Amino acid sequence: MIVMLPLFEPIRIKDLEIKNRIVMPPMALDIATEQGAITHKLIEHYRMRTRGVGMIIVEHAYVNPEGKAHPRQLGIHRDDLIPALEHLAAEIHKQGAVVGIQISHGGARSMGNICGPSSIQSQYLTRFGEADRKNCRVLPRKLDQEGIKGIIADFARAARRAQKAGFDFVEIHGAHGYLVNQFYSPLTNIRHDEYGGSLERRLTFPLEVVKSVRRAVGRSMPVFYRLGADDRLPGGNTVQDSALAAQALEAAGVDCLDLSGGISGYLRHGEEGFFAYMGQAIKPQVTIPVMVTGGIKTGNKANEMIAGGIADFVGVGRTLLKENEWAYKEWVRMGSGTCPYQAI
Repeated sequence: MIVMLPLFEPIRIKDLEIKNRIVMPPMALDIATEQGAITHKLIEHYRMRTRGVGMIIVEHAYVNPEGKAHPRQLGIHRDDLIPALEHLAAEIHKQGAVVGIQISHGGARSMGNICGPSSIQSQYLTRFGEADRKNCRVLPRKLDQEGIKGIIADFARAARRAQKAGFDFVEIHGAHGYLVNQFYSPLTNIRHDEYGGSLERRLTFPLEVVKSVRRAVGRSMPVFYRLGADDRLPGGNTVQDSALAAQALEAAGVDCLDLSGGISGYLRHGEEGFFAYMGQAIKPQVTIPVMVTGGIKTGNKANEMIAGGIADFVGVGRTLLKENEWAYKEWVRMGSGTCPYQAI
């Protein structure tokens, strides 16, 4: 009798059935049009990587033009983008994968009218690339109450567009030094009002975004949140802080936590599964599913993380970029029975 490995067991989030625990996480490609629209190259990129994957999270899409972080970043800021986004979701669905889309605002990492929780130089963001290094020499405009409320509404409208386009869920980008993460981190948020100071107040903006998105999509559509769980910088957030933040996010309506790096971004380490420690610290503190990424290269390591209770999902990013059919091949290699996944 063939025993199903934990990595290949199905799981449900609300009414959403996911056939296994392998996720292609959001990875910025910068291959949309300069206006943020879908391209054929972008659709093919995702279509070629669906075989054997339980879930795909499409790369971060900006919620308003001021929040655009890359020249050819995907956008979800206008209604006329919905038909092409619908086509992308449909192509991924054809291969049997569940698909969501990540929504974001660049804040102090934006290309144009740079804004943030505080008007301070973002020296902690200098490692992200030349465009960010130039922005680090510009003081971000400190968002006032009106600006904050406007961006929260932009997130809600973007989530509603994702729902109309047929995505199964939406993920809020609260990691890697983007705006929601900037509000959460004490390294970039030195406000003294209800949006800054203590951990509880630094969570005000992220939680308001979550609640606004939840109202926009209703109770049935899952809402994911990518949590920058560890700044890994002196004076920044720690996994202990994020264990408390995770509980608050769950209470606000988040259905799945996607754990990754904070202000220091997605820094690669030598070992496979280098973010596993985040799952170990945070998963026991919540009842919702937890996803962990971090240099996963083998099905054995991914299965070990699921079987060991470190995560409910494992994000496999750069490995899938190198090998389109990694998930399918690992299914076959690990002997999990007749593979149900159709060919491309």
